[in-house]
Amino acid sequence: MKKFLSAAMSAIIACASIFSCTLTAFAEDAETEDVTIDCSSAEAASNWTQSLTIEQGDFNATRLTKDSKIVVTFNSEDVNEKSGNKYSAELIFQSWENTTTSVAQDGAVWAKIAPVEFDETTATYDFESIATAYGTDDFSQVYKIMVGATDRAKITVTGVKITNCKTKTYAEKEEKGSKGTNPIIIVIAVIAGIAIAVVVIVIIMNKKSSEAFDVSTGKFVDKKNLFDESKNDEDEKK
Repeated sequence: MKKFLSAAMSAIIACASIFSCTLTAFAEDAETEDVTIDCSSAEAASNWTQSLTIEQGDFNATRLTKDSKIVVTFNSEDVNEKSGNKYSAELIFQSWENTTTSVAQDGAVWAKIAPVEFDETTATYDFESIATAYGTDDFSQVYKIMVGATDRAKITVTGVKITNCKTKTYAEKEEKGSKGTNPIIIVIAVIAGIAIAVVVIVIIMNKKSSEAFDVSTGKFVDKKNLFDESKNDEDEKK
Protein backbone atom coordinates (compact mmCIF):
# COMPACT_ATOMS: atom_id res chain seq x y z
CA MET A 1 0.00 0.00 0.00
CA LYS A 2 2.83 2.38 0.87
CA LYS A 3 4.46 1.67 -2.48
CA PHE A 4 1.22 2.46 -4.24
CA LEU A 5 0.79 5.75 -2.36
CA SER A 6 4.37 6.65 -3.19
CA ALA A 7 3.76 5.94 -6.88
CA ALA A 8 0.52 7.95 -6.80
CA MET A 9 2.25 10.95 -5.27
CA SER A 10 5.00 10.69 -7.88
CA ALA A 11 2.37 10.72 -10.61
CA ILE A 12 0.69 13.82 -9.19
CA ILE A 13 4.05 15.61 -8.84
CA ALA A 14 4.94 14.69 -12.43
CA CYS A 15 1.61 16.10 -13.64
CA ALA A 16 2.21 19.32 -11.71
CA SER A 17 5.65 19.63 -13.31
CA ILE A 18 4.17 19.16 -16.79
CA PHE A 19 1.54 21.82 -16.02
CA SER A 20 4.20 24.25 -14.83
CA CYS A 21 6.26 23.71 -17.99
CA THR A 22 3.17 24.19 -20.13
CA LEU A 23 2.35 27.52 -18.48
CA THR A 24 5.94 28.64 -18.95
CA ALA A 25 5.81 27.74 -22.64
CA PHE A 26 2.62 29.71 -23.20
CA ALA A 27 3.96 32.65 -21.19
CA GLU A 28 6.94 33.13 -23.49
CA ASP A 29 7.27 36.53 -25.13
CA ALA A 30 5.78 36.94 -28.58
CA GLU A 31 8.11 36.84 -31.58
CA THR A 32 8.51 40.51 -32.52
CA GLU A 33 9.92 42.64 -35.28
CA ASP A 34 9.91 46.26 -36.44
CA VAL A 35 7.70 47.06 -39.43
CA THR A 36 8.33 49.80 -41.98
CA ILE A 37 5.24 51.10 -43.80
CA ASP A 38 5.29 52.07 -47.48
CA CYS A 39 4.61 55.82 -47.56
CA SER A 40 4.81 56.34 -51.31
CA SER A 41 1.10 57.24 -51.41
CA ALA A 42 1.41 60.04 -48.82
CA GLU A 43 0.01 63.44 -49.76
CA ALA A 44 0.36 66.92 -48.38
CA ALA A 45 -2.30 67.58 -45.73
CA SER A 46 -3.36 70.43 -43.48
CA ASN A 47 -6.19 71.50 -41.17
CA TRP A 48 -7.32 68.03 -39.98
CA THR A 49 -7.02 66.24 -43.33
CA GLN A 50 -5.02 63.02 -43.74
CA SER A 51 -1.63 62.59 -45.35
CA LEU A 52 -1.40 58.78 -45.21
CA THR A 53 -3.86 55.91 -44.84
CA ILE A 54 -2.71 52.40 -43.85
CA GLU A 55 -5.26 49.71 -44.70
CA GLN A 56 -5.78 46.67 -42.46
CA GLY A 57 -4.47 44.46 -45.26
CA ASP A 58 -1.17 46.36 -45.24
CA PHE A 59 -0.80 46.31 -41.46
CA ASN A 60 -3.10 44.59 -38.99
CA ALA A 61 -3.19 46.48 -35.68
CA THR A 62 -3.57 43.21 -33.76
CA ARG A 63 0.17 42.82 -34.29
CA LEU A 64 0.85 45.66 -31.84
CA THR A 65 2.29 44.69 -28.45
CA LYS A 66 2.43 46.66 -25.22
CA ASP A 67 5.99 47.68 -26.15
CA SER A 68 5.03 48.93 -29.61
CA LYS A 69 5.53 52.51 -30.73
CA ILE A 70 4.47 54.12 -34.00
CA VAL A 71 7.13 56.58 -35.13
CA VAL A 72 6.08 58.98 -37.90
CA THR A 73 8.45 61.25 -39.79
CA PHE A 74 7.19 64.04 -42.02
CA ASN A 75 8.00 67.28 -43.79
CA SER A 76 6.24 70.33 -42.43
CA GLU A 77 5.63 73.77 -43.89
CA ASP A 78 3.48 76.83 -43.29
CA VAL A 79 3.78 76.35 -39.53
CA ASN A 80 1.25 78.36 -37.54
CA GLU A 81 2.89 79.16 -34.22
CA LYS A 82 -0.37 80.65 -32.94
CA SER A 83 -2.20 77.35 -33.30
CA GLY A 84 -3.62 75.83 -30.14
CA ASN A 85 -1.83 72.57 -30.93
CA LYS A 86 1.83 72.16 -30.12
CA TYR A 87 2.22 69.18 -32.48
CA SER A 88 1.64 69.02 -36.24
CA ALA A 89 0.73 65.33 -36.80
CA GLU A 90 -1.97 63.20 -35.21
CA LEU A 91 -2.62 59.47 -35.45
CA ILE A 92 -6.13 58.15 -36.17
CA PHE A 93 -7.52 54.64 -35.64
CA GLN A 94 -10.72 54.13 -37.64
CA SER A 95 -13.32 51.39 -37.31
CA TRP A 96 -16.92 50.76 -38.32
CA GLU A 97 -19.47 48.18 -37.21
CA ASN A 98 -17.33 48.00 -34.08
CA THR A 99 -18.35 45.79 -31.16
CA THR A 100 -15.17 45.88 -29.06
CA THR A 101 -15.03 49.39 -27.57
CA SER A 102 -17.40 51.62 -25.64
CA VAL A 103 -16.22 54.73 -27.52
CA ALA A 104 -17.94 53.53 -30.70
CA GLN A 105 -20.90 55.63 -31.84
CA ASP A 106 -23.34 53.53 -33.84
CA GLY A 107 -20.45 51.16 -34.41
CA ALA A 108 -18.12 53.85 -35.74
CA VAL A 109 -14.80 54.82 -34.13
CA TRP A 110 -12.59 57.76 -35.08
CA ALA A 111 -9.94 57.67 -32.37
CA LYS A 112 -7.50 60.60 -32.52
CA ILE A 113 -4.19 60.01 -30.72
CA ALA A 114 -1.78 62.73 -29.65
CA PRO A 115 1.95 61.97 -29.77
CA VAL A 116 3.87 61.29 -26.56
CA GLU A 117 7.02 62.74 -28.17
CA PHE A 118 7.27 65.16 -31.06
CA ASP A 119 9.24 67.88 -32.81
CA GLU A 120 8.93 69.67 -36.16
CA THR A 121 9.54 66.52 -38.23
CA THR A 122 8.77 63.53 -35.96
CA ALA A 123 5.89 62.25 -33.84
CA THR A 124 5.88 59.12 -31.66
CA TYR A 125 2.75 57.33 -30.39
CA ASP A 126 2.91 54.57 -27.77
CA PHE A 127 0.64 51.57 -27.17
CA GLU A 128 -0.91 52.93 -23.98
CA SER A 129 -1.97 56.22 -25.60
CA ILE A 130 -3.43 54.37 -28.58
CA ALA A 131 -5.40 51.92 -26.43
CA THR A 132 -6.70 54.75 -24.22
CA ALA A 133 -7.95 56.81 -27.16
CA TYR A 134 -9.41 53.77 -28.92
CA GLY A 135 -11.11 52.58 -25.73
CA THR A 136 -9.62 49.07 -25.70
CA ASP A 137 -6.44 47.20 -26.59
CA ASP A 138 -8.45 44.81 -28.76
CA PHE A 139 -7.56 46.13 -32.20
CA SER A 140 -9.17 43.34 -34.20
CA GLN A 141 -11.72 45.75 -35.68
CA VAL A 142 -9.33 48.56 -36.60
CA TYR A 143 -9.74 48.84 -40.37
CA LYS A 144 -7.63 51.92 -41.08
CA ILE A 145 -4.72 53.70 -39.43
CA MET A 146 -4.19 57.27 -40.63
CA VAL A 147 -1.70 60.05 -40.09
CA GLY A 148 -3.33 63.45 -40.29
CA ALA A 149 -2.38 67.09 -39.94
CA THR A 150 -3.58 69.33 -37.15
CA ASP A 151 -4.21 73.03 -37.72
CA ARG A 152 -0.58 73.83 -36.85
CA ALA A 153 1.13 73.02 -40.17
CA LYS A 154 0.94 71.41 -43.57
CA ILE A 155 2.62 68.00 -43.45
CA THR A 156 3.63 65.22 -45.83
CA VAL A 157 4.45 61.88 -44.26
CA THR A 158 7.86 60.54 -45.29
CA GLY A 159 8.11 57.47 -43.08
CA VAL A 160 6.27 55.26 -40.59
CA LYS A 161 8.04 52.70 -38.41
CA ILE A 162 6.11 50.46 -36.01
CA THR A 163 8.33 48.84 -33.38
CA ASN A 164 8.02 45.58 -31.44
CA CYS A 165 5.23 44.10 -33.57
CA LYS A 166 4.26 40.45 -33.45
CA THR A 167 5.58 38.70 -36.51
CA LYS A 168 2.93 37.70 -39.05
CA THR A 169 3.62 34.01 -38.32
CA TYR A 170 3.20 34.48 -34.56
CA ALA A 171 0.06 36.60 -34.99
CA GLU A 172 -1.51 33.96 -37.24
CA LYS A 173 -0.75 31.21 -34.70
CA GLU A 174 -2.22 33.36 -31.93
CA GLU A 175 -5.39 34.00 -33.95
CA LYS A 176 -5.86 30.29 -34.71
CA GLY A 177 -5.32 29.48 -31.03
CA SER A 178 -7.98 31.99 -29.93
CA LYS A 179 -10.53 30.38 -32.25
CA GLY A 180 -9.88 26.85 -30.97
CA THR A 181 -9.77 25.27 -27.52
CA ASN A 182 -7.15 26.80 -25.28
CA PRO A 183 -4.32 24.23 -24.88
CA ILE A 184 -3.88 25.24 -21.25
CA ILE A 185 -7.50 24.30 -20.52
CA ILE A 186 -6.90 20.89 -22.10
CA VAL A 187 -3.79 20.33 -19.96
CA ILE A 188 -5.65 21.37 -16.79
CA ALA A 189 -8.52 19.01 -17.63
CA VAL A 190 -6.13 16.07 -18.21
CA ILE A 191 -4.22 16.71 -14.98
CA ALA A 192 -7.47 17.10 -13.02
CA GLY A 193 -8.68 13.79 -14.45
CA ILE A 194 -5.48 12.01 -13.46
CA ALA A 195 -5.59 13.50 -9.95
CA ILE A 196 -9.22 12.43 -9.46
CA ALA A 197 -8.42 8.93 -10.73
CA VAL A 198 -5.50 8.62 -8.30
CA VAL A 199 -7.67 9.76 -5.37
CA VAL A 200 -10.42 7.27 -6.27
CA ILE A 201 -7.90 4.43 -6.54
CA VAL A 202 -6.36 5.36 -3.17
CA ILE A 203 -9.81 5.36 -1.54
CA ILE A 204 -10.64 1.98 -3.09
CA MET A 205 -7.28 0.50 -2.05
CA ASN A 206 -7.72 1.80 1.50
CA LYS A 207 -11.16 0.25 1.62
CA LYS A 208 -9.98 -3.06 0.20
CA SER A 209 -7.11 -3.25 2.68
CA SER A 210 -9.60 -3.17 5.55
CA GLU A 211 -12.02 -5.62 3.92
CA ALA A 212 -12.03 -9.20 2.80
CA PHE A 213 -14.16 -11.02 0.26
CA ASP A 214 -16.90 -13.15 1.87
CA VAL A 215 -17.47 -16.16 -0.40
CA SER A 216 -20.82 -16.93 1.20
CA THR A 217 -22.30 -13.52 0.41
CA GLY A 218 -20.23 -12.59 -2.61
CA LYS A 219 -19.44 -9.19 -1.06
CA PHE A 220 -16.54 -7.40 0.59
CA VAL A 221 -17.01 -7.18 4.34
CA ASP A 222 -15.03 -5.60 7.15
CA LYS A 223 -12.24 -7.97 8.23
CA LYS A 224 -13.00 -7.31 11.88
CA ASN A 225 -16.64 -8.31 11.43
CA LEU A 226 -15.59 -11.39 9.49
CA PHE A 227 -13.17 -12.33 12.26
CA ASP A 228 -15.84 -11.81 14.93
CA GLU A 229 -18.34 -13.95 13.02
CA SER A 230 -15.76 -16.71 12.61
CA LYS A 231 -14.97 -16.60 16.32
CA ASN A 232 -18.65 -16.75 17.24
CA ASP A 233 -19.11 -19.79 15.01
CA GLU A 234 -16.23 -21.54 16.75
CA ASP A 235 -17.68 -20.72 20.18
CA GLU A 236 -21.06 -22.13 19.15
CA LYS A 237 -19.45 -25.37 18.02
CA LYS A 238 -17.78 -25.73 21.39
